[in-house]
Amino acid sequence: MWEDYKVQQYTDDKEEQWDRFVEEDCVNGTFLQTRRFLNYHPVGRFEDCSYMIFDKKGNLAAVCPACQVTENGEKVFYSHKGSTFGGILISHRYYSLEKVLDIIESIEKEAGNQRFNRMILKITPDLFCEESGDLLQYALYYRKYKVYNELNLVIDYASYKEDILSNFSQGKRTHVHNCEKQDCSLKELLDDEEIIQGHHILSENLAKYDLKPVHTGEELLNLKNNVIKNEIGFFGVYLDKKMIAFSTMFYFNKARVAHSQYISASQEYNALSPMTYMYYCMIEEMKKRGFDKLSWGITTEHLGLEINMGLTKSKEAFGSRYCLNQIYEKML
Repeated sequence: MWEDYKVQQYTDDKEEQWDRFVEEDCVNGTFLQTRRFLNYHPVGRFEDCSYMIFDKKGNLAAVCPACQVTENGEKVFYSHKGSTFGGILISHRYYSLEKVLDIIESIEKEAGNQRFNRMILKITPDLFCEESGDLLQYALYYRKYKVYNELNLVIDYASYKEDILSNFSQGKRTHVHNCEKQDCSLKELLDDEEIIQGHHILSENLAKYDLKPVHTGEELLNLKNNVIKNEIGFFGVYLDKKMIAFSTMFYFNKARVAHSQYISASQEYNALSPMTYMYYCMIEEMKKRGFDKLSWGITTEHLGLEINMGLTKSKEAFGSRYCLNQIYEKML
């Protein structure tokens, strides 16, 4: 029964317990839901309302990283916007249908008591989980959540041909060969100044769409130097000692999945297509590092209701496969 669980608001004195749970004890936690990652954001950017769910004996059964947002005048309990996904993270010991249903109900009751009008949960995709998320997905469906699907494209090395270029479309292969003829080369970026230079390329690339990067250059350096040293990497493509493309990679080491957070190229070199060469280099590099899959991220917008067809086709042309990121919504 849901009354068997006690929901408490997260407080900073629980940081160590929270992180140990996320990294060691739950079926669907990643470093993106640790407090060391969530708390690197500047104070005041998000109004944290995360929950910790304990059983009657005081054992931590689940956590739910979340922040409070206001949408159309409604108070919304929203999966923490400081992370790409999260939702409800559940301990191995409590990952059974009855317990998961009770945990979800206990969270809903507490959110209702705090006068939230709606819940929006962006759950961890199966791609990054230790166990299949089917049980949690069904439990949320059973509890009358509406589901939205975002399309994510992935390189799956298990089904990928050994010769990387043979997986590419003819156009992509041509772009790679042209870059090789110009002696383009890949370099892992370890120096802070190089990373800031790469961030400038990213910012200029997004500016043409009137967008800004999610992370500032200083935030990327903080992640690299202090927060997730072993879970982040930076790469540049160089032409004549000049960086012309940039990529940030997140490493989900337990799941053996690498994820591209940003890939961008200098518009000055569009005719050469250094972006394609960076994709090629990342596929090759992550394979060398022993990852099983390489995630490119979603190609849909507005809860998956709109498709960026150009981006989808471009990523398909590298021989990508498909998986879903799921978002669950419920009125309270």
